[in-house]
Amino acid sequence: MVAPHVLRRYVIDRASGRSPRHEWAFYAEDLGAWILADEMTARRHEHHKRIRVEGREWCDILGHRADVRDDMPLQVFFLTIDPEDWRRLEIAVRQAPKRCLRDWRASGARIMAAVTPETAAPVPETPGPLDGWPEKRGEGQRSMLPR
Repeated sequence: MVAPHVLRRYVIDRASGRSPRHEWAFYAEDLGAWILADEMTARRHEHHKRIRVEGREWCDILGHRADVRDDMPLQVFFLTIDPEDWRRLEIAVRQAPKRCLRDWRASGARIMAAVTPETAAPVPETPGPLDGWPEKRGEGQRSMLPR
């Protein structure tokens, strides 16, 4: 289950363009801190390490926290979002993260329910009346094949 503060961090990071998450870090002696960087930058320094552990789940936005990535209703809701709407979502999640989590998960669940195999339109196995027409260019009154 996704916690509201994790959703807030996910949306804020995604809205600000902080993805993909860096998997490597190097130690900057002048700062006395580990700095996140890409692999090539980290390997240029004497003290470097890989943050991502093989075999553990990894989210491109949050790193080791894969709660939001694994929440299917939330991800289905995020698939319907226009890239310019992330800023609007960020404002909403800053004001009421619990409400956003509840509403967005419910919206994603409704979308998933609408596209389940039981509710999808059946695909007929018999070919339609125009199946195979035109077979070659120039047949029929107006051929739809490219020139």
